[in-house]
Amino acid sequence: MKKLLLILLLACTTRSFAQKIEFIVLGGYGATQTFYYSPGTSDKVLIALSKDGSIAEFGTEYPKEFYGYYPGKLQKYMGRIEYYSQTENEAFRGKIRYIGLTQITYYGSYDEEALRGKVRTIGSTQFNYYASYDDAAIKGNIKTVGGTAINWCPSYENEAIRGRLKNIGNTKFEWYTSFDDKAISGKVKQIDQYMFTYYTSFENNNGQKGMLKSGFFTKYINGINYYLRN
Repeated sequence: MKKLLLILLLACTTRSFAQKIEFIVLGGYGATQTFYYSPGTSDKVLIALSKDGSIAEFGTEYPKEFYGYYPGKLQKYMGRIEYYSQTENEAFRGKIRYIGLTQITYYGSYDEEALRGKVRTIGSTQFNYYASYDDAAIKGNIKTVGGTAINWCPSYENEAIRGRLKNIGNTKFEWYTSFDDKAISGKVKQIDQYMFTYYTSFENNNGQKGMLKSGFFTKYINGINYYLRN
C-alpha cells in the first residue's frame, strides 16, 4: 500500500511540474509570436522566446487574483540568475546560464550557421530550428520544442503571411492575406476551429479600423494558452 501511494505521489509531482509551452502571445494580432516556456521547476519561472530562439524576457506570472491582472504579463524574477563567462564560446558568452533551478544551454560557433547562439536546451527540453538550407522565410525559426513540432508559412505563401505560424502540433493557423482588405491583411484568421474578424477599412467604426471585431483574446487550445494582443 505504501509503495502504491509513493508511485501515485511521484506521478502527481511529474504532472505538476511538467515542462511545456505554457502560453503563446500573438502580438499585433499575429504579427509577432512569442513562446512562453515553463521549465516545470518549483520556482515557477517562465521564459519567453521569440520565434528565432532568442530569450525575450523571463519572470513569474502574476497570480490571477492580483489587482490589475493581465494574462501573460510577467513579474520580475528575484531568484538566482547566472551568466556564461567571457571565456566561454563566443556564440553564447554573456548569455543567461541559470534562471533559478533551470539551466539553459546554447548552440555554439561550431554548430550550423542558422543555429549559433540560439537556445539549445532549457532544463531537459531540447529546442531545434530550421537550418540555413531551409526556406528563406523559416530558416532559423523554432522547429521543435521537445516533442512538439512547429511549422511556419514558407516564402511561396502569400507575402502577407510568410514566416507566420502554420501549425503547432495539431493546432492549425490561418491568416488574412494581401488579397483581403489592407486593414486586416496579415492578421490571424483562425486558430484551430476558432475564427477572428476585424473592422475593415470600409466600416464606419469610430476609428477601430483593423481592431478585433469577434473572436477571443484568451483561449486554451490543445494544451496551450493563446493570448491575442493588438
